[in-house]
Amino acid sequence: MEWARGWSYAHPRLRIRLREAWGWTRDLALATHLRQPFDPPEFADLRLLAATAPPLPTEGDTVLILSFRGWSTHVVIESVLGHALLQRGARPVFASCGGRLPICDIVPAPTAPPMPCRSCAGYVRDAAAAAGFPMVNVRDLVDLPPLLREARRATDQLGTVAACSGYSFGGLPLGELVSTSVKWFVSRGTLTDDDPLVLSSYRRFIESGIVLVRAFEQLLTTTQPQQVFLLNGAFFAERILAELADRQGIPVVRYEKGFLTASVLVSRWRRDVDDLAVDDAVWDVAAAQPLSPVEQREIDDYLLERIGGGRTFDNFWRERIEDLDHVRTMLRLQPDRQTVAVLCNILWDSATQGKDDAFASMSEWIVEAIRWAEARPDVDLVVRIHPAEVKMLNHVSREPMAGLIGEAFPRLPANVRVVPPESTLSTYAIMGLSDAVLVYTSTTGLEAACLGIPTLVAAHSHYAGRGFTREAANSAAYWAALDQVLTTPPDEGDRARSVELARRYAHLFFFRFHQHLTSVEEPGRSRVRLTATATRGLTIGHDAGLDRIADAVVSTRGDHGLTGALVTGDGPVGPP
Repeated sequence: MEWARGWSYAHPRLRIRLREAWGWTRDLALATHLRQPFDPPEFADLRLLAATAPPLPTEGDTVLILSFRGWSTHVVIESVLGHALLQRGARPVFASCGGRLPICDIVPAPTAPPMPCRSCAGYVRDAAAAAGFPMVNVRDLVDLPPLLREARRATDQLGTVAACSGYSFGGLPLGELVSTSVKWFVSRGTLTDDDPLVLSSYRRFIESGIVLVRAFEQLLTTTQPQQVFLLNGAFFAERILAELADRQGIPVVRYEKGFLTASVLVSRWRRDVDDLAVDDAVWDVAAAQPLSPVEQREIDDYLLERIGGGRTFDNFWRERIEDLDHVRTMLRLQPDRQTVAVLCNILWDSATQGKDDAFASMSEWIVEAIRWAEARPDVDLVVRIHPAEVKMLNHVSREPMAGLIGEAFPRLPANVRVVPPESTLSTYAIMGLSDAVLVYTSTTGLEAACLGIPTLVAAHSHYAGRGFTREAANSAAYWAALDQVLTTPPDEGDRARSVELARRYAHLFFFRFHQHLTSVEEPGRSRVRLTATATRGLTIGHDAGLDRIADAVVSTRGDHGLTGALVTGDGPVGPP
């Protein structure tokens, strides 16, 4: 079974066709009043949960839960939250796409188009029904055919990426709001007119966005929610709903799957605030509080696990070369030179979108790093391209970093090494050989700081500006800061203070900001189950992490309740 799952992820287009066949089969059974075949196992869990739940209330706060895509783990988490809200007397209302948008970000190109609307919409519909919740399909809130014709006429006038980017609709900068999804869909960090897929996809996303603006306006009017709960707020559907709700003064709580399995990060949606950001006031308290021996062991164990890809499904390091001498030899690092490591993100990842700071883009940062090294023959520069560029088989990058480097430098400087994404050289071994580490927003920057390696952050990252990394306002200041670090490395006292501060932040982020859900377990990617105890009812006190989230959602009104990140104040929330 595991082999079949792995094979399907390596052949994403065929996998989507099989999912669509599943969707058609279930829709046909539904239309002919037959029992729907091929139930995912989590549906049985949700039915057991629904059987123990109180009836849907007709009064109480309405919490609008946007469950937009058929991403199984997210849909189950949202359903479980719905039941936790029921226990608090709230009235959860679920809304989803329902299908038939011109384009969306359920899967990337070239897996789509055509979009897998049948299986995506069917999964969300049937999961909600199994959990006992009716579903509002936003496509049913508008007269879709004429609205799509209007949208197509508008986008026909958009002949360039710049025109798409500057497009506004309904008082919203729609071209900007859909851009993260466009980049994710086309698997590129830069959108250019010379890629036909970019312009056509951008236009279709604007068309879908026009539909959603009108549909979400009607949804908010119809449901009159006191709170909105949605996924991360970065993808186009969630971003549009968040903007519209915010415009009406309706608080929006967002969540994201955590770095650790069966965990989520929850925060109040705030425009231009990173969904991974911990509030400054919370950090100020944590920064002044030494870690206990138990907390020290927790962060030690977890950071060690991360080296081997532990407690995550995105494990790109199962096979790795870790011996430092071997890595030094393979990279031809010279003993009389200092070494600087450049650790890349994926260009199209939402974790990098809108985070540019000292540089216009991550591509510019990489090119400037190599030019800096060209002027510093006394330093070896190692550029580690993110393994996910090629190892995430269902979402391979269409803008490989190696190609961008090759265009800028047909011949690399003699002191620059580029480690391709296919390489099994351990990123952590490269860090261990480095006198300084450069990152854009990568979490490896936090890990490097925990190891006492001077770390320079080039963009807005949740851990930047916390006192244990270096940042700069512009590119010239950034390279000057790197020169300073190499010329005058931090002494042992400064290094120890930075390490301690970084470890306190790492523990705050991974063990107090991450809310562990004991009701949900993930045996594997896109495989989610409820725990045996959860299917017997989600009473208050059953799952501490879920209780915190549900309490935060129902208590959030205006400037009250959750105003930033949800961080537990009573120690670690992860499993022992």
